[in-house]
Amino acid sequence: MAKVAVVGLGQRGLQHLNALNQLQEAEVVALCDPHPDNLREEKLQQYVENFNLGDIYTCDSFQSMLQATPLDAVYFAIPPSRHNGEVITAAQAGLHVLAEKPVSLYFDEALEMDRAIRASNIVACSGFQLRHDLRNLQIRDFLADKDLVMANWLINEPLEGHNVKHTRTEELGGPDNRIWTANRAWSGSSVVEAGIHPVDLMRFWAGEVIWTRADYAERDTGDIFAGGDNPNAYSVTFGFESGLIYNLLISRLRKTFYSDSYQSIIWDRGHLRWENDNLIAYYYEGSYPPTISPDVKSLRHPFPEPNRGDATLALSSSFLRAVHERDESHLLNTFSSSLNSHAAVLAANASHELDGRKIRLDEFSASDEYSRFRKKPIT
Repeated sequence: MAKVAVVGLGQRGLQHLNALNQLQEAEVVALCDPHPDNLREEKLQQYVENFNLGDIYTCDSFQSMLQATPLDAVYFAIPPSRHNGEVITAAQAGLHVLAEKPVSLYFDEALEMDRAIRASNIVACSGFQLRHDLRNLQIRDFLADKDLVMANWLINEPLEGHNVKHTRTEELGGPDNRIWTANRAWSGSSVVEAGIHPVDLMRFWAGEVIWTRADYAERDTGDIFAGGDNPNAYSVTFGFESGLIYNLLISRLRKTFYSDSYQSIIWDRGHLRWENDNLIAYYYEGSYPPTISPDVKSLRHPFPEPNRGDATLALSSSFLRAVHERDESHLLNTFSSSLNSHAAVLAANASHELDGRKIRLDEFSASDEYSRFRKKPIT
């Protein structure tokens, strides 16, 4: 049984704690959060069923936690702007790491984490739980032998619509309403904070991203409220090594309070689309060329609806198995493999600032030309 700590008891940290509390493979021995209120048993019990603190060590200092209790693994659920060497320290201490995405707003910092992880020979993965959703595994298997050519993903969500946050950003120079996902300095943009999930899913289905190109519709300075200064809308194109073109469109409008989405994946002989949360494939199976135009019903192939399961629970289960067996083959992503998703969304920000320039990720990751976009400011 792995002795596990959770660092950051906000929305995502609580979800991980809830999953760990259900798994016999883990014993939660420490919880760390800079805000004492987030560590109260009464609050934790609101989000984690049948939870009791018992002998679990709680603290507001990561370094204190490392010194106080023996550990095998650490879950990091820290806002991307608040990392300060914790992942590197954990890796150097030989602790296995599950780090929530995005792990940083600066790619050089993420690379530094990766170097420490590789040098320490630990098991490490990023928190892309959507890979563990059974529907997404179903899509992966269906597309495995397809020649993908284009994908389109449109996401409309209100600027204020993200779940309530637990980090006291009002005490840390951030938004008064704690919704740091709407704030550029904290989130890095909606493409970085939220768009990284659909980008990573497309990588799960289609392989590696090799270039990015982006244009954002900036928010007027008169429309900024409670620190919500992220752009109104984003148009980003990702080019894949396979030749796939992926268009990601995101809007984050204030005062709309409305969400919807559209997703499609096109291969050279048909396409998938989501219809009211049902997944439908459209393709022709008859003799070619047909003697008469095929009926639409014959082209429509609904997917069976799987039991979606708990993707966060499945993520933890695979991570803990990998830790127990010291075998990353049980993971659907590793920390290192996830860096391609990370580079893709950070390069989108750079592309926008450079008037929509097409940026190759190999150049973004290493070239001096893009160093100002990768380096974390010295504070």
